[in-house]
Amino acid sequence: MQKICIDNFGPIKICEINVADYVVLTGEQASGKSTLAKSIYFFLHLKDVWFDIVQRNYIRRSLYQANSLEKTLVNKSKAVFTQFFGTDNFGFNEGNITFDYDENKCISIHLKQLSAQVELNICFSDEIREGIEQLQHKLYLDNAIKPSELHAYIDKEIFGIDMNVVYIPAGRSLLTMLSSQISYIYATMDDQQKRTIDYCTQKYLEEVLRIQDFFKASPQRLVEQTRNAVDYSINEVELEKVIECMQGILGGEYRNINGEERLYFDESKSVKLGYASSGQQEAVWILNILFYYMLGERNTCFIIEEPESHLFPDTQKRMVEFISLVKNEKHKVILTTHSPYVLGSINNLLCASNIANDENFQQIEKIISKSLWLKYENMGAYYIEEGTSRIILDDEVKEINHDVIDGVSRELNNQYDEMMDILWKERE
Repeated sequence: MQKICIDNFGPIKICEINVADYVVLTGEQASGKSTLAKSIYFFLHLKDVWFDIVQRNYIRRSLYQANSLEKTLVNKSKAVFTQFFGTDNFGFNEGNITFDYDENKCISIHLKQLSAQVELNICFSDEIREGIEQLQHKLYLDNAIKPSELHAYIDKEIFGIDMNVVYIPAGRSLLTMLSSQISYIYATMDDQQKRTIDYCTQKYLEEVLRIQDFFKASPQRLVEQTRNAVDYSINEVELEKVIECMQGILGGEYRNINGEERLYFDESKSVKLGYASSGQQEAVWILNILFYYMLGERNTCFIIEEPESHLFPDTQKRMVEFISLVKNEKHKVILTTHSPYVLGSINNLLCASNIANDENFQQIEKIISKSLWLKYENMGAYYIEEGTSRIILDDEVKEINHDVIDGVSRELNNQYDEMMDILWKERE
């Protein structure tokens, strides 16, 4: 299993997270959830960074010199890390971040504060270094290697990862509301100007702009078009459930026709996306991105910040069900959340899977569709506080610990009960 360990970085003092198939990070604001999520994204995204730099430079003879490819990849990785997290004081004199891709493949970053600068060193495990050396030799022998073969080699042979990775940040409603303006502004920016944007936000914008034109028709029509265009099978039964979830959350369907984004409530009634509710604006690109990748052949890791933003509790539950439905089609999910409704909804899906047996299967399935059930053994849940992480899974009942979910509600109830006690005593 993949694992990330952080010592002294940003708000994190010491933290170890197993990157399971479904990971939930919760805790108070500014506790370090986003730092963890972005760190995981950085290491999973490196394979795409490396592919990009090698594809654009591998025909240069300099890359064939001894160790030149490794140096190029180290320098590029440092540059991207700086774009992710900036160059400001990172909070400690020294820090370390290590990501284990498997038991033999890992990358470590050591940070040291030097006056106003941060010294950054990146180290590769022997197996990753061997993969880089073999790639350099491969490029020397065949400088006509196909991009698809190059990408596959970096993904599988060097990193041992065979999936896309997509980061969906918080604050989506503003980006959605200003999408047409942002599209124009972003298109006019040069590479140096783009590097001033938060890296995760930049990649999210690029992803949205890349796939916007795909959504020219209804989701059902998009499924039909995809089925007719590809040579792999798609799960149309589960896709129909996904579409139903999307429509329930949005109260309609998203379409982008001739560059104009609208929510359609039926064929004759629609509203420009910029005038939709903040909840719809927050939700729409979570739904679109996950739906788009579910139509693809390759598995994807989705890192989603605060999927509950601006949503009513019942809609938060639907959003969790939508994400879980997509995840169960062999994808991977990492969530950050402040919401007890998100945690409670996940617990219901864990509970359904845990208690179902031959005798009660149909009864449980009537309450929660089997497509939504989550397996406890594939789950990771952590509470981030005071610079550390603690596991909040209860192995006995195989759920997220209810103390985390009910803590605030219990405090509110206690306050209310104390005030009622005062009131009744005054009336006696």
